[in-house]
Amino acid sequence: MKTSEEKMLAVEAWRVSGMTQQEYCKTLGVKRTTFANWVSRNKRKRAVSNFVRVTATTVITPTLIDVVYPNGVIVK
Repeated sequence: MKTSEEKMLAVEAWRVSGMTQQEYCKTLGVKRTTFANWVSRNKRKRAVSNFVRVTATTVITPTLIDVVYPNGVIVK
């Protein structure tokens, strides 16, 4: 029925709509169980997409970089 991108956009629109899944599904014309599957897939993709690629444009000498997360975890 919809492409993956359309499904993802629908889930994101629902998240900000303030509607219940049932209400949103009625406006969308989709079964709630189908929409629940979209939401589940969206959660998995969002978890994976939280990473941001960092590329160094110029490196003069090898350098160590520390990445410090808000929860205190440090990656070297």
